[in-house]
Amino acid sequence: MADERVVSVKLEQIEQYHAELAEKQGTLSRREFLQSTTEQRAVERMFENAIQACSDLGQHVATRDFGYEGSTAKGAVRLLHQEGVLDEKTTKTLVAAIGFRNVLAHEYGRVDAAKVYETLQTGLEVYDTYSRQIAQWVRDAES
Repeated sequence: MADERVVSVKLEQIEQYHAELAEKQGTLSRREFLQSTTEQRAVERMFENAIQACSDLGQHVATRDFGYEGSTAKGAVRLLHQEGVLDEKTTKTLVAAIGFRNVLAHEYGRVDAAKVYETLQTGLEVYDTYSRQIAQWVRDAES
């Protein structure tokens, strides 16, 4: 069974990082973003943190509740979909986000700032949806 404390901490982290991204979404123009390396790096790091927290939570639940023995976050997320924890849209979006995080983390110099800004404007919903689905599953599993 998933450790309630781990789930709680990860959900709080996702909420925090999502709020930071949402603040940037609402206050940072495309022009400001593209002209500021500092803003670009800050937003990139916020995305890395949010996606990593999602990955960690997914791997924790998949391992503890479904015996996941794989080593990839994408595999854990796909298993959560197969087990009915996540819906298909959330699964696809989060798998793509994990790929995005990998680009941010491992190919830092090749990051397309315009794509990061587009994701900031259009790609934040997944964090709330993912958190709700995981939290609901954990509540249902406990009862």
